[in-house]
Amino acid sequence: MPYLPQFSIKWILACLCLGMLLGCAKKPAEQQGAKQEVIDEDGQHFVVGQIFSDRMKKALYGPELIVIQGGKFQQGALKGDKSAQENEKPQHQVEIAQTYAMSRTEITVAQFREFIKNTGYKTQADKVKSSSVFDLASGKLVKKEAVNWRFNHIGELSGDDFPVVHVSFDDAKAYVQWLSARTNKVYRLPTESEWEYAFRAETDSIYQKRKKLEELRDGNLSGDQDKLPNKRILGNAIKNYADSHWGLAPVRQYSTEGFGTFDLLGNASEWVEDCWHDSYRRAPIN
Repeated sequence: MPYLPQFSIKWILACLCLGMLLGCAKKPAEQQGAKQEVIDEDGQHFVVGQIFSDRMKKALYGPELIVIQGGKFQQGALKGDKSAQENEKPQHQVEIAQTYAMSRTEITVAQFREFIKNTGYKTQADKVKSSSVFDLASGKLVKKEAVNWRFNHIGELSGDDFPVVHVSFDDAKAYVQWLSARTNKVYRLPTESEWEYAFRAETDSIYQKRKKLEELRDGNLSGDQDKLPNKRILGNAIKNYADSHWGLAPVRQYSTEGFGTFDLLGNASEWVEDCWHDSYRRAPIN
């Protein structure tokens, strides 16, 4: 898909996706010869890798979550990565001390609709009656009237199983607060470190299951063989690469990632809890 910048406060109404969720903060419990067991604040037992959904009121269920064991990893661009930006440096060790549960997919239009239907919430795009969309003719983000969470990255009505876009940081926070209230569990956006830890999944490659880009077909990225509807080729496209979607794809279209998630590699960008910083200098180690 077209490259969309990492979330920062600057991109309040850009064509970007609501972030992953963390629920039920869990305390590690040491286990020998078995998957690590964790216990949440309500005394419920889980194991690392377990997939579950929290029950909501009115017979609804929250997003599907997967339990991820905490650990240490190297955050930031790999040394010698010529494509890295300054805000991805320097690489530094971070410890995720606590096991956590994370949404397996980006939040979908259908899931976000339940939130809107049950609360009457107005997103920032609703309030200003516009958002930014990808313009096929110019290849740039442009403002378009009457676009909100119901629409996709080019301003057309989106399918239910597509990631919801045109949501701001405040909209994302409102959604997770609603989930917390409806499930009686603690939901929040992940920190940047928690997001990248899940993305790398105990590897030192940005491509997870593949060491080389040429071997990769596991994510919705921008390739020069993925033609736009008007036959344009994106200027920043990856050479000799195609994944069947030039733009947003429905969730779960590609194979699972290292920790059992989908679409951390590619598709839409996700909101995280942290404020924007222009580098990792003096960044926290936990």
